[in-house]
Amino acid sequence: MTAEKKRISVEDASDLLKRVGLRKTFTRINVLQCLALQTIPITHAKVTEQLSPLGFDASTVFRGLSDLVDAAIVARLDVGDRIWRFELRDEIPSSNTLQRFHPHILCRICERIECLDMQHHCAEENPLTDWHIEEVFFRGICADCLSIELGHPTRKQ
Repeated sequence: MTAEKKRISVEDASDLLKRVGLRKTFTRINVLQCLALQTIPITHAKVTEQLSPLGFDASTVFRGLSDLVDAAIVARLDVGDRIWRFELRDEIPSSNTLQRFHPHILCRICERIECLDMQHHCAEENPLTDWHIEEVFFRGICADCLSIELGHPTRKQ
């Protein structure tokens, strides 16, 4: 259900920044590399925690994330708890294409988020053909929390 980790080299990160018209900076490259290694969307605090050994503070990381969101390289997820989560986009849109996305699911008890792998995008299967779907977000209870609530395991072994 979760996405694969993807390493991104300094050269690839630089090329990506150039392609979207952003200047190559140490911050942007490191933020991209950090996000590329994640299998789920992560918070600004988590990115800062991972990059603080390199000397980055929270403000610098936030500015880097904001630049990447504005350039449509990074997606910013709002799950309703006032804490944004960030992840690399599946595809970087060119000037004449719309962004593609993948849906997410949130456990309403433990707040774990997972990326859903889907071959088809909702816009392709949605009868609202004159709509461009930008986000699909599911809420529910994960198997771990459900087994605690029910008092027995629910995962298939």
